[in-house]
Amino acid sequence: MTLPTSPSPEGPSRDAARAAKSSLAARLAGDARVNGVGVVRWHSAYAVRVNVVTQADAPELPEQVDGVPVRVVEIGHVTAS
Repeated sequence: MTLPTSPSPEGPSRDAARAAKSSLAARLAGDARVNGVGVVRWHSAYAVRVNVVTQADAPELPEQVDGVPVRVVEIGHVTAS
């Protein structure tokens, strides 16, 4: 996935990223292909990070949510240690 550049030098704020995370997390709730959704620093701004089991089986995701970039990271299955 090619990530878009930030619309301004500052990029999305932490509050905007948190709101976008909440929206996307609600949409992905219960999807077994998704391990988690969070907020991360990306360049000089914030992004929403979606952890998936595999890239090949990842759900269809937008490049942005309300102007906040979405990053998809394959992390495999999560198990208790």
